[in-house]
Amino acid sequence: MLALLVAALVSGGALQDAATARAESLMAVGRAHFVRPVIGRYAALEAFRAAARLAPRDPEPLYWQMKVGFYLGSDEGDALAREAILRIFALEPDYEDVWERFQTLYRSPGIWRRAERALARHPDDPVALERRGELLLALDEPARADSLLAVAMARRPATVATYLRRAEASFLAGRDPAGYAWHDSAVARANADSTGALWDEAWIIASPEETARHAATAPGERRRFFEWFWARRDPNLVTPENERLGEQYRRRAEARRMYRLLHPQRMVYRSSMARALASADARAQLDSLALQTPEVIPGGVSTPGAAASRVATVDLRTLQDAALPVAYRAGFDARGLVFLRHGPPDLRVACIPDPRRPFALPDCSSSLDAEGWLYQTPDGPLTVSFSWRGEYFAPVSRGQVRTTEALLHSDRTALPAPLVLRGWSAFFKSAELGRTDVYFQSAPDTAAAVLWDMTGDETVRVHGPGLLTLTVPPGEYEYGFDADSNGVVGRLRGRVIVPAFSAVDLGLSSLALAPAAALLDREATLRGMPADLAYPANTPLAAYVEVYGLTTDRDGRSRYRVRYSFAPLPSGLGRLLGRGRPVVLEFGRDVAASRTAERLVIQPDQLPAGRYRVTVAVTDLRRNVKSESAALDITIR
Repeated sequence: MLALLVAALVSGGALQDAATARAESLMAVGRAHFVRPVIGRYAALEAFRAAARLAPRDPEPLYWQMKVGFYLGSDEGDALAREAILRIFALEPDYEDVWERFQTLYRSPGIWRRAERALARHPDDPVALERRGELLLALDEPARADSLLAVAMARRPATVATYLRRAEASFLAGRDPAGYAWHDSAVARANADSTGALWDEAWIIASPEETARHAATAPGERRRFFEWFWARRDPNLVTPENERLGEQYRRRAEARRMYRLLHPQRMVYRSSMARALASADARAQLDSLALQTPEVIPGGVSTPGAAASRVATVDLRTLQDAALPVAYRAGFDARGLVFLRHGPPDLRVACIPDPRRPFALPDCSSSLDAEGWLYQTPDGPLTVSFSWRGEYFAPVSRGQVRTTEALLHSDRTALPAPLVLRGWSAFFKSAELGRTDVYFQSAPDTAAAVLWDMTGDETVRVHGPGLLTLTVPPGEYEYGFDADSNGVVGRLRGRVIVPAFSAVDLGLSSLALAPAAALLDREATLRGMPADLAYPANTPLAAYVEVYGLTTDRDGRSRYRVRYSFAPLPSGLGRLLGRGRPVVLEFGRDVAASRTAERLVIQPDQLPAGRYRVTVAVTDLRRNVKSESAALDITIR
């Protein structure tokens, strides 16, 4: 009996060796067929399938089946590649580039579920656990995803990608504090990350300038880059959190549900010739539209030649050639690219390519055929048009080509900031050499201000109630100023030039005015200066302005003339009646310095109620040179 058992084992081993040898032979035959013209791919596929039957635990025959599927393309090839990949996942969760290839195929919730079940065959493998977590995020199961990612982190040291997945899971599960913490952990490790995980989530909303800056960023500067990248998008500087992070993760989840690129390989299969033909078809449609309804193409006319000339610069092919590779890389259709950057549109209409000009496309029945989006922006309304299930941009005018490009090069938060900010800024020479003191004030109790230099680096950030003070080198800056009044946010973004004040050239600081009956110093005047620049009537005003660069004599004394002008800002009736004579107060001064604080108390009877534009002019009497402050518009009521 024992002899029979030994003989059976020997025979089984021989059969296994023969099967392995046969499988290897079939693999060699398949690879030979694979390099032949198109017809050879089907012969190769049969050889690889036979090899897989003989070696069911070996992922290599399945990998080559996948390669055949990618070569064949179309829906057939897509299905072949996908089925082979799902079988590979069940055998080995991290084989070659299979996971990356999987991202480029048609995927649906059902396919994600099958992939997750295949990877679940490896319950202790950290790679399988992380990829299951990513699939569960796509399936909108963030709690399960986070639990698997936690187990993966216990199995091996966490990567930046793991931290980002846990941040995403936390934000999608409504646990924002944990999301911020996990994202901070990822950014803190950016310098040591060679996988580019942080850029993988950021590039889709980056501007061309940010993309160029990232490309030039040295590995040791990556953390600084990503801190800057996200800080510039913080929609509420008053809070310690950057709400834009949670918004972007939730926006991406919505885009994944609504605007996922269902057939990414279609982008690959479409040759440049196919794209050119599609562009020609679209241009023919534009020509027809220009003839039928001139208002669709601005300046449209009624003759074929003239109509064609009006749309000649609507370069659809260039736009598509630029956008389609981005869509393929991101895995979203054209609508998704815009949605990720700008969120939901303010207006969405089916079959109307430009919502500003409500003309419906002929032979269009739903948004599956075409739709137009409109965004209200500080620069006015921007519209973008899509066709063929939203996969392609379909601008109908030169203006829409420009606005589409603008939308693809910018991004914005959709978090509301309805509070109308009333405030002012002021500039004074700092006690620190070569620096300027900058003051911000707004009506709400709590505010925050940030200045970024023109390279994008954050120069200074302040936060708190009342008057905010910053000290920076002179120059041009981008600024952010946010205020919070009982949970209602106001937001300002723009550019400011911080002036330089010379020690030898005559110059004036900003003018400050506070309701007071006595002379005040700089800080007291600024703190008493109302944010809305509205002053009660029958109240004295204390004026304060600093004068720099006065000429001194041998004794160190300076002489100057100062002129205060309160020019009325009359209503329409006041202008008709010719009212508008300014109130002027002029004085001569003799001071023992080249820098001095010019101060004055204006009595109530000198300024009746009304609106005034206030300026201060100083003339250096020794050099006969003059300098004037920036105007300040105030209201006395």
